[in-house]
Amino acid sequence: MSQINSIEPPDTRERLLLTAASLMWERSFQAAGVDELCKRANIRKGSFYHFFPSKSDLAIAAIENSWVQAKARIFEPIFSTADSGLNQLRSLIYRVHEFQLQLAAEKGLVFGCPFGNLGQEMALQDERLRNTLQKIFDAHCAYIENALIRAEQAGEIPEGDNRLRARNIFALLEGAQLLAKVANDPKVFWYAMSALEVLATAKCSNQQSS
Repeated sequence: MSQINSIEPPDTRERLLLTAASLMWERSFQAAGVDELCKRANIRKGSFYHFFPSKSDLAIAAIENSWVQAKARIFEPIFSTADSGLNQLRSLIYRVHEFQLQLAAEKGLVFGCPFGNLGQEMALQDERLRNTLQKIFDAHCAYIENALIRAEQAGEIPEGDNRLRARNIFALLEGAQLLAKVANDPKVFWYAMSALEVLATAKCSNQQSS
């Protein structure tokens, strides 16, 4: 057994994941240097490379971990309720807005979506990161699509291509967070998301998403 294995505390990897996710969200992937990551996480640089061969490997693990947390804290509690499909979507928008407000109050800045930010920065630079983010985006859309199917079955919205509707709503969600980040104003997100029900009730044809 290596010397690192014998002396590293059991939460070292978790601290690295949380620190990396925070730094990438608040700043950027490129700005989050290994030295600063180790300093913030209070670990030795050798420990970093014990757990992750590269910063890219850490970034992938960190965003996957962030998605696991987001599912547990936001998506599953909202989309596992007996609430109507449209109300589930409204709850999602409310939770995201509430979180942005809280973060803006604490930090004085609107950071936008951690997944969207990383995608804008690194999608053309790192194929593995891009693929990981695509899977996370697809998972977002699946939750939204299931809520739309639920809404359609309850007669809340007309029949239509709920897969395409879900993609459109997710695009709105990401775009609204970007606009709020640029304006540094969480209210911009709330105003933009007023178009949610327009997209949810749009009569999209099945051919459009093929």
